[in-house]
Amino acid sequence: MQRLPGSESPLFTAQYVHARCCSLVRLACQEGFISSSRYIPWLDANEKLRLTQEHSLELIAELVKVVDNLEFYSVVKLEKAALKLSLAFDRFWSHCRILGEMKTSPELAQARLGLVMATQSILRFLLEDKLGLSAFKKL
Repeated sequence: MQRLPGSESPLFTAQYVHARCCSLVRLACQEGFISSSRYIPWLDANEKLRLTQEHSLELIAELVKVVDNLEFYSVVKLEKAALKLSLAFDRFWSHCRILGEMKTSPELAQARLGLVMATQSILRFLLEDKLGLSAFKKL
């Protein structure tokens, strides 16, 4: 993902991705596809992870890496972590359909929405709590 024209801060990419996550979650709630309880089943009936696609696993790995290393990150490393997470989300979003899967594979789409919500939550924490920036909900 390249920075958007006119965005002066490289962290605008992370803010943009956060807003995109918020929009996806809002749309899924409005359509009644997920409820406000935000419980998302990531496991299938056999207790296996539904998210097995390469880009889903890459995003999960990036989320875990960020959370595991939070206490060791300096501000510069926090900025890099937010950008890397944003890029991993962009690859996931580009390769893993969510809205199109709602009718054909609703369980997979819901699991992917859970990954969107996890990304949204971690980006909000990085941007607002750690970096003191706004985590946009809309652009």
